[in-house]
Amino acid sequence: MAVERITKWNFMGQPSGRGCNGAKRFLMHGRAYVAAVTILFATLVTVLTLEIAALVDLVASNGIAQVICSPGSLHTMVEPPETQLTRDFAAVRVLLKDPGDHFAQVRQVYEGAVHVPKAGRPRVWLAKKSERAAVFKADYQRQPWSGSLQQEADRIDAERGSVLAARIEAGLAAHDRDAVEAAFRQMFAVLLEELLVSIRERLGESVAVGRAFQHVRRYYGVGLEGYLTIQAPAAARSASTALDAMGRALDGLRTAAPLSRERFERERRMFVRTVHEALSSRAKSL
Repeated sequence: MAVERITKWNFMGQPSGRGCNGAKRFLMHGRAYVAAVTILFATLVTVLTLEIAALVDLVASNGIAQVICSPGSLHTMVEPPETQLTRDFAAVRVLLKDPGDHFAQVRQVYEGAVHVPKAGRPRVWLAKKSERAAVFKADYQRQPWSGSLQQEADRIDAERGSVLAARIEAGLAAHDRDAVEAAFRQMFAVLLEELLVSIRERLGESVAVGRAFQHVRRYYGVGLEGYLTIQAPAAARSASTALDAMGRALDGLRTAAPLSRERFERERRMFVRTVHEALSSRAKSL
C-alpha cells in the first residue's frame, strides 16, 4: 500500500528529488538541441543567401562585380571542363537574366574587354593576355585564347554568311534580352557543330577525342540545354540521348567495338539536326 501511495503521489505531480533533476536535465538538453538546430539552419540560410547574392550582385563601381559563380559552383557532380569562352558566356547569361540594366557590362564581356577568371584564381577581371585560359577551339587546338565572343560571332558570320554579330549588336543597343539570347543560342549551335565535325575527323585519336567530347557537353550545357529543356523538351531529350550515344560510340572506339564510327556519325547528325530544327522552330513561333 505504501508503495502504491508513493507511486500515485509521484505520478500525480509531487516530484521526487531525483525526478526533478531528471526533468531539469531533459529540459536543458532539449533547449541545447533546439539551439543547435536553429544555429545550423541559420548557417545554411546564410550560405545560401551568399550564393544567391554572388549571382545577383553583379554591378560594381568599375562596371562589373568581382564575383560571379561558375556554372558548376552549386553542383556536387563532376562537371565537363570550363573554357574561357564558356566562362565569359556564363557571365553574359547571368547578367541578361538579372532584371537590372546590365547591358553595358554584357557588352564589355562580349567584346572581350573583360574576361571571367577561373574559379579559385585571384578575382581580377582585367586579366592579361598571357594569363588567359586555354579554350578548346573549333580547329581542335588547345591554345591560349585571346579572342572574344564577338570575334567568334564575326568569324562564324564570315564563314557562313550569317548575321549573328549584327543581331547581338542590335539587341544590345535596343536592350532586347530575348534578341541577344537568341543570337547566342544560334552561335553555340554552330560552335557545337564545328566541334563535332572536328572530332569526327580525328576519331583515331582516342584520348584527345575523349577530352574534346567533354567540351561538347560543356558547350551544350552552357549554351543550349536549359533553354531547350524548358522551351522544347522533346528536342532536349533527343539531343541528350544523341550526346550519350556519341559518348558510348567513342568508348567503343577505344575498345575496337564494331560500327562505332558509324554510330558516332549517325548520332552526330541526329544531334546537330535536332538542335538546329528546335531553334528554328522556336524562332518562327515568336
